[in-house]
Amino acid sequence: MTTRAKKSSPKGPQRTERSKPKIPVIGIAFGAVALLLVAAIVLSSNEPIGSGGEFGEPTITGDSLPPLGAQASAVTNDAAFGLTAPEVTGQDFDDSVVGIKNDGTPKAIVFLAHWCQHCQAEVPQVQAWVNATGGMPGVEILSVTTSANSGQPNWPPSEWLDREGWTIPNVRDDSDSSVLEAFGGSAFPYWVFLNGDGTVAFRQSGRTEISTLEAILSSLTAG
Repeated sequence: MTTRAKKSSPKGPQRTERSKPKIPVIGIAFGAVALLLVAAIVLSSNEPIGSGGEFGEPTITGDSLPPLGAQASAVTNDAAFGLTAPEVTGQDFDDSVVGIKNDGTPKAIVFLAHWCQHCQAEVPQVQAWVNATGGMPGVEILSVTTSANSGQPNWPPSEWLDREGWTIPNVRDDSDSSVLEAFGGSAFPYWVFLNGDGTVAFRQSGRTEISTLEAILSSLTAG
């Protein structure tokens, strides 16, 4: 059973007063198209089975974000905008400690399911960009492997990411997908973009083109 802080009542989170982020129009437009046309893979209905080190024991502190609804294709109607994201301490597949902390550094967190075909296409694309550019200066990129199920294709996720040469620090979610739930996700790939103070700048489900990803990441570092 995962050790984590007890979740607070939904009335707990308080919305931070801040101006609308400078998310580029292309990012919002692509998010809407992704939801309508790309059809982000929804959570598997099968119970997660098997372990072999594929599940972690993350500790989650803080209030959960509200779920990202299908209608939330832009910043203006995402109920999580401006809310402080929970913090996570977990382990990568080599048991190294990986944290998602509100430490002053903007973050991009991608949630991946090994059986999701869109995730299987997203991972090599993102890794090739990281290899070529080193990522976006001033923004930390992390991943969370979640909804693992040994009865689904492309098992296990650790071998999948190893084959792809994935270098981005990863948190192994637990068998209850607690980290995914805490960040309000239900479909894959699922991106959560955080400002340096840990507040939500943008969330999106579905494939993300590298040009769109770069534009969103750049907006996180804009004064």
